[in-house]
Amino acid sequence: MGWMIETVREAAVGAADVYRLYADPSTWSDWGHNAKWARADGPLVEGGTVDVRANYGKVYRCRIRRLVADRALVLEARPPQLTVIQTYEVEQRPDGSARVRHALELSGRLSGILRLGGAPWFYQRLLDREVEKVIELAGAHSGSGVGRSTSDDAPTAS
Repeated sequence: MGWMIETVREAAVGAADVYRLYADPSTWSDWGHNAKWARADGPLVEGGTVDVRANYGKVYRCRIRRLVADRALVLEARPPQLTVIQTYEVEQRPDGSARVRHALELSGRLSGILRLGGAPWFYQRLLDREVEKVIELAGAHSGSGVGRSTSDDAPTAS
């Protein structure tokens, strides 16, 4: 029994500035909800890996499941008895704003227990802050100041 949560925001930032953060693992600790540091052996490519140290000290080898230039990054981590899929997407809107979507999907033997224990609620709050932080950093990079975001969809837990 798995579950998924997501946060979607529109913000007055450039999609390229958001994607630049996704494509550079050295920035992940600045905006990621559970990254102390992240390192890739080379450029990000589908099937490649990135080592990410969680805030509690464990280092996970995350596989890049999907990489769409200027658009999306999907990572997979496999802690014991879990599969964690992290999705980071950005889309440039016709009005110049960017639609930013982050999702977290958990499956595996422990996912049901985590769901009953309130993990979706806890991680939803972290995901909301993560999206706001990536928007803020993208806005600062573009020189437009802090990006202003609006909720596109209500965050959901399914």
